[in-house]
Amino acid sequence: MFKSARLCLGVIVLCSLFGTRAYSQTATDWPNRSIKFVVGFAPGGSTDIAARIVAQQLTIKLGQTVVVENKPGVSGVVGHNMIATAKPDGYSFLFASASLASSPSLMKSLPYDVMNDFVPVAQLTVVPAIVAVHPSVPAKNIKEFVDYVKANPGKVNYGSAGSGSFAHISGALFEKMIQGSMVHIPFKGGALANLDLVAGRVHVVFGPIVELMPFVSSGAVRALGVTSHMRSASFPDAHAVAEVVPGYEMSSWHGVFATKGTNPEIVDAMNKAINAVLADPAIRTRLIALGLDSVKSTQQEFIKFYFDEIKRWKELVNIAGAKQE
Repeated sequence: MFKSARLCLGVIVLCSLFGTRAYSQTATDWPNRSIKFVVGFAPGGSTDIAARIVAQQLTIKLGQTVVVENKPGVSGVVGHNMIATAKPDGYSFLFASASLASSPSLMKSLPYDVMNDFVPVAQLTVVPAIVAVHPSVPAKNIKEFVDYVKANPGKVNYGSAGSGSFAHISGALFEKMIQGSMVHIPFKGGALANLDLVAGRVHVVFGPIVELMPFVSSGAVRALGVTSHMRSASFPDAHAVAEVVPGYEMSSWHGVFATKGTNPEIVDAMNKAINAVLADPAIRTRLIALGLDSVKSTQQEFIKFYFDEIKRWKELVNIAGAKQE
């Protein structure tokens, strides 16, 4: 019996040492090959643009290529699920937006658990948005647009990056708060919604400044207001929607997530590398110029923020009356 106990203890110790050694080796050697950022939306949207800026700088910081892989579909769910089911080796990360936090409140079912299948690594940005309309819409400001929507129930459509996306909830909350009625047109990414806005196939998009800025500058679309609680430095002449619709406020964000089971040392190393990138004044200036406010965070700060966001988006979806799809 004593021999059996010693043998059992020896096996436990051996397994423990083996597991620890294998785990630490992964962390010590990381990264020794290219890293992938999965983006659940089509190229050209705010998430894709932010991911490529950060990936380029991380390539320099980490000494290994960081590539962006677009996997659009079902409001980001296709890309999200790739990371939820990926090997937790620290070489595949999700570069996500607020749609990850809003999806459980908008989708009838998901192939993953947003609270347990992802490891929050770092928040990178806060994303203000603007209300942009096609020139065929006669409204020149938010007040006129509110009046136009209410005078044309069911005739104004708004495009979004898909069900549960920032633009979707922004539009749904807007129509709810003004007691109007618009039609939601989901796309497989914000860039596609913006192209249809420019073409006049949708009337309005509540979209990130980074995505819509070129079209506003060229005159292809008209900016009516900003969705943040105060006016934006990027569009100082555009009223905050809240000035006309009291209490209205919407903002999105970007963050990096790892697969559940990823070595905590790798997660910590990636967090530090991302914060080092965001500490560069040139990168901050570049992001701000694109309408993206950079945010540095510890992993613990981002974990709290992310779980709070899941609750916040549930409340927003309930207020907006957005339907599950």
